[in-house]
Amino acid sequence: MRFTRLAATGLLAIAASCGGSSPTSNSGNPPPPPPPPVGGANVGIKDFSFSPETVTVKVGASVQWVNNGPSSHHVVSDDGVWDAGNLAPPSGDDGTYGGSTGGQTFTFKFTTAGTYNYHCSNHPLSAYPNFKGVVVVTP
Repeated sequence: MRFTRLAATGLLAIAASCGGSSPTSNSGNPPPPPPPPVGGANVGIKDFSFSPETVTVKVGASVQWVNNGPSSHHVVSDDGVWDAGNLAPPSGDDGTYGGSTGGQTFTFKFTTAGTYNYHCSNHPLSAYPNFKGVVVVTP
């Protein structure tokens, strides 16, 4: 009984000493992008480009777009299959670009094989001819 009480007191002392540490700083860098969906891919959006520009996934997989740039982007498929809406850029706790809050994401699950071209409707191809991407979906 005495050993049990002594062990419990020791555990309480260890637990109390573990709290209170401050988080480490990320030096103003936005958090890393989320991992790609299982069997899928991530596409980063930054500086009026998609990276990678072309991804290949199997039917049933998802692609996730992550806005890593300083402005909002609106990813849409050329054939109207999906529309991500406006994806906000990363922001700090004070609302400025960069900082601790990652940019918004959009995920789409592909259920049909094919080639899907897409672009940012906020930045039309007529003004940004290289701001386009392709998702290739294989059976």
